[in-house]
Amino acid sequence: MHLKSFGATQLLTRESIELRAPHDRRQVIGTMPVCSKNDLHDVVEQSRIVQKDWSQRTVEERALAIESFIPMIEANLDKLVVTLKTEQGMLDSVVRREVQESIGQIRHTLEVGMAELASIDLTDESFFAEIKKVPYGTVAAIVPWNAPISLATAKVVPALLTGNAVIVKPSPRAPSGVTLFLDLLRSCLPPGLLSVLHGLDELGEAMIRHRDIRKISFTGSTAVGKRVAAAAASELKSVQLELGGNDAAIVLPDADIKITANQLIDSAFRRSGQFCYATKRVYVHTSIKEKMIGALIASADRLQMGAPSDPAATVGPVIDNDAQLRLSKLISTAKSTNATVRPCGSVLESADLTNGCYVRPTLVWGIDQSHHLVAEEQFGPILPIIAYENLPQLIEELNDQDYGLSGSVWGSNLGELRDVASSIQAGRVFVNAARAMGGFSGGLPAGGHKHSGLGWEKSVFGLREYYQYQTINGPTR
Repeated sequence: MHLKSFGATQLLTRESIELRAPHDRRQVIGTMPVCSKNDLHDVVEQSRIVQKDWSQRTVEERALAIESFIPMIEANLDKLVVTLKTEQGMLDSVVRREVQESIGQIRHTLEVGMAELASIDLTDESFFAEIKKVPYGTVAAIVPWNAPISLATAKVVPALLTGNAVIVKPSPRAPSGVTLFLDLLRSCLPPGLLSVLHGLDELGEAMIRHRDIRKISFTGSTAVGKRVAAAAASELKSVQLELGGNDAAIVLPDADIKITANQLIDSAFRRSGQFCYATKRVYVHTSIKEKMIGALIASADRLQMGAPSDPAATVGPVIDNDAQLRLSKLISTAKSTNATVRPCGSVLESADLTNGCYVRPTLVWGIDQSHHLVAEEQFGPILPIIAYENLPQLIEELNDQDYGLSGSVWGSNLGELRDVASSIQAGRVFVNAARAMGGFSGGLPAGGHKHSGLGWEKSVFGLREYYQYQTINGPTR
């Protein structure tokens, strides 16, 4: 797929880079253009013009335009899935679920938007006041490679519904699926309201510093997020950041060992461990440590590593050679510290270990809190297991760390589990689960505490990130 950047029209660029498949790096799957600061300037100017008209439309009119996008997603579902799994190395079931869930995200945003975006009118004997919820103008969304459809939906749809124009920069590691997705949405909107600019770090930096982009929404690493916030501060622009997580699962002595192990393995190795809310480390009470390790091994040994086109595969490759090398070094370092390192699962014939970016699902134990594999987010199919004895001390140690995106607690006493969950400093804490559950899950905010983020995404709370208040106040006569 030879990608095109677009504003009101397609942009012509001189420079491009090749895109290669994670399951076989010899395979060129397309090219991505590299946009310049001049391209950004032109697109921003276009967006400012069209946004003025868009913001004057009613919320109902904006919602109808966005809603017309849903049947286009459904009609192009298979094409989106093939594109995503080819460029990411993710499995069909994983990316299909992501695209389908984006439809639910859109519908929920439209449902809550009418009431949320309504003005508030106040009067007394002598004065009136109108509290309006007004857009920022032009906002930028910097989208990562690992769940681009879901994260683009969480940024772009509420921004548009609120009356903003949006410029999206996809990750150069996997830009094709989200570009196709947003190109479909673009066709439902006034030309120039939604733009997609491809590029490298220099383009992202220019977007963050551009004085006419008043809001930045970024998902990525904590280190880069800090740079985004610092650069945005020079223009006092609003930022929303979902950053790194090092999500801890705490297994209490009375947990159901088999069920807990199965769910933790699914959370740790789905998407090859490459998503923010993956379980990144497991803390097991010493009284059940050996049984829990045995159950985790048994569950992980059922994994089958293979190409995303292989229907038997349950784990695919990681995104690229850089990720593969970084993760391989983490495993080698763990071995050198006399930790127990246990490769798990089987390798299917479809997994090209020579030319593909494969990392075997791996369990590691015999390490403590200070080990690099525990202290930092690994973002890959490696799961450290750490024993603990004193639960209050463990929670204090976890809360003393910088990360605070998510976590989970596992056991039999629901009251105790809810108390433990409440004591953990994180944006989301799951109880006997590793991802959102229930019919209300679409209404739950997503975001992090401490160095794991600023602001919120999804639900009505994510919608609130894209408007400002304006008060109009005066005498009634």
